Amino acid sequence: MQPARREAVVTGIGVVSPMGVSSCDGRDLGLDKFWSGLIAGRDTAGPIRAFDTSAYPTHIACETLFEPDPARPDEARWLAFLDRAYQDAVVDAGINPASANTALYVGTVLGGVIEGQKAWAANAPLPPSYHLRSGIDTLKTRYNISGPSMTLSTACASGTDAIGMAMRAIRSNKANVAVAGGVDTLSEFAFSGFNSLRALSKTAIRPFDKDRDGLVLGEGACILVLEEANAATRRGAKIYGAVMGYASRADGRHLTAPDRDGRGLASAITAALADADVTDIDYINAHGTGTLYNDAMETRAIKLAFGDAAREIPVSSIKSMIGHSFGAGGALEAAACLLAIRDGIMPPTIHYSTPDPDCDLDCIPNTARRGRVKTSLSLSAGFGGQNAAIIFGERT
Repeated sequence: MQPARREAVVTGIGVVSPMGVSSCDGRDLGLDKFWSGLIAGRDTAGPIRAFDTSAYPTHIACETLFEPDPARPDEARWLAFLDRAYQDAVVDAGINPASANTALYVGTVLGGVIEGQKAWAANAPLPPSYHLRSGIDTLKTRYNISGPSMTLSTACASGTDAIGMAMRAIRSNKANVAVAGGVDTLSEFAFSGFNSLRALSKTAIRPFDKDRDGLVLGEGACILVLEEANAATRRGAKIYGAVMGYASRADGRHLTAPDRDGRGLASAITAALADADVTDIDYINAHGTGTLYNDAMETRAIKLAFGDAAREIPVSSIKSMIGHSFGAGGALEAAACLLAIRDGIMPPTIHYSTPDPDCDLDCIPNTARRGRVKTSLSLSAGFGGQNAAIIFGERT
């Protein structure tokens, strides 16, 4: 007889986002600012302060105002983001991961590219904080985490894949606790690249709108604490929800362009539904970049996966408010899915005014919507055909 499959639940969430950051004394929480901003439909895009944009056609991004830890004023910005999100998540969970068999998974696309830019400009060697693995190394060393660990860099699916791997570690009894999420910061390197691709909007992200004209870059970090469900229940932990299913699929069609038929993402969705053993989804947090081809592809993928029911499922893109934060994006969107389950409210897609026949889903335009959310699905579709889907569920 096969043993019962272990269940992974989320007991802690830490967020660093353009909506706001926890104060160093912990009195104001980044998670609360993140969620209240999303529900209010707050747009965080504005003129870029981090570097000079005068040579570019686009000048806006969703930046995060961040107060460094006074004890580490010179820490690399991306590592400071990651550390703050980790500390917030652990405090929220009420657990010391060093005291358990803990796994660690961090997704990032850019890592310390800002530190790399500085070293290049100074003709100096690359610092340790440049490397993608530096996030994992910092947390393991600083907080004595000794279980399985992995850095994931699967394009814009990185944060989602990190959480999926954490769930699998708990299911397979490789860990009792898993810390997982994603982080990336705004850099001129990425900004110039996306300008070269002509993928950036000059005004706002308009996911699923007929007049959408590109994305807006963002930055942030999000960490979730996952635990084996029975252990979490025994210690009386607050539980946001269960991680019910996860799948990753590649379509490999093009370096940057998605498979316009949506088959790769649809395959990830159907595999995640099978993994979760569910058929009904109450809310979808879309990848929703506001680019012409991504939003149409994602609409087709949802229709392929859900058939006639697709038009009945509320769908929204929080990137319309916080921008596209690369490796952090999937983790921030996972947090939104869990909070929608907790509070029975779904964040909106803002800047929506003109319907597009190619994106004819219920995209929760402009105003948050109340309604019970028992199951939520988060989608990520990255460059190179990296597609991921993860499902969260209510746990009573």
